[in-house]
Amino acid sequence: MARVLVTGGAGYVGSVCSAELVRLGHSVTVVDDLSTGYKDAVPPEPPKTESKAEKDKGAAAKGDQEEKEKSKTPAEEKSKSVTESKKEGKVKISVADKDGKVVREFDGPGAAGVNRANWDLCYDAAAEPTPEQMEAINAGYRERPRGPKVEPGKYTIKIKVGSKEATQEVTVEDDPHIQLSAEDRAARRAAIDQLYTMEKAAVKDRKTIQGLKDALNAARGQWKADATKPDLPKVPEEIQKMADELQKKVDKIAEKYIRVREGLGNAGPPFEWKPDPLPDQVQALLQDLDGFSAAPGGQQKEKLAELAPLVSDSSAQVKKLADEELPALNKKMNEAGIPHIVPKTEEPRRNGGDGEDSET
Repeated sequence: MARVLVTGGAGYVGSVCSAELVRLGHSVTVVDDLSTGYKDAVPPEPPKTESKAEKDKGAAAKGDQEEKEKSKTPAEEKSKSVTESKKEGKVKISVADKDGKVVREFDGPGAAGVNRANWDLCYDAAAEPTPEQMEAINAGYRERPRGPKVEPGKYTIKIKVGSKEATQEVTVEDDPHIQLSAEDRAARRAAIDQLYTMEKAAVKDRKTIQGLKDALNAARGQWKADATKPDLPKVPEEIQKMADELQKKVDKIAEKYIRVREGLGNAGPPFEWKPDPLPDQVQALLQDLDGFSAAPGGQQKEKLAELAPLVSDSSAQVKKLADEELPALNKKMNEAGIPHIVPKTEEPRRNGGDGEDSET
């Protein structure tokens, strides 16, 4: 058995190599700054095998510990339970820029002792991964979505647990090898900020339109099933027509936000080309700009100019469907004594810290 050091072991290639080395019985140590890698990609350590002597020694130590536990007084038991309750839990960590604006929030380990949490110098991600993205992430084909990198400057880290909190100022420095004029840096930042705002809006609209689509499909399907039951009230034809029309509008807008998953079959992929969903297009351009230290190029400017009105107009259409047309349908349903159509809403999420570790 050899001892092997794998650098970049949290990336796709490194994690695959590490897993194979572990499978072959080698002792593997992984080093990765998690700037592009993903902690969960690192293969777990194989279970340790104990010799008979080690097992006997462990059993004896366990017996001694049990005897000690039995001999403890009630006061000692109470002190132990209080101490153990303080070991677990999470601490809330936030990062604010020089203007006091919070740019990142995540949880840190809360066990007793010395703990470590890693901030990847990025803003909060605009959204959690979609089911399709999670499949690709779990298979190692893409990384978990993240926000853009922060600009060099001073930031304040706040750590809070219960009613106690502590703050510390840190300085983010740029790579000294990067030569970027103030004008180019400002142009790059402006484009990134615009795309970051667009991405959050597009992701929110995708959730809204998906909720509308699912709720309408479920309601209309239930109406169809109930139509065969004579003891249930019938849905008026006028309401059914309104729901059908609304469904058509929702499905048309949904094509801009949601990729329809189709089986390829034996005939291969469909011949009709369709653009990527708007959130994906915005995210791709944002990552393109964020991954290179330069002012936006000509093609990037053209793509941004193309996406901005698309996102804005589509968002207005989603808002109209959710705030005007669905309430109008629900009003008719209320008058007819039929339960409202209520789209499913997702609970607020909280970003997790990248590469959380704890040391005690």
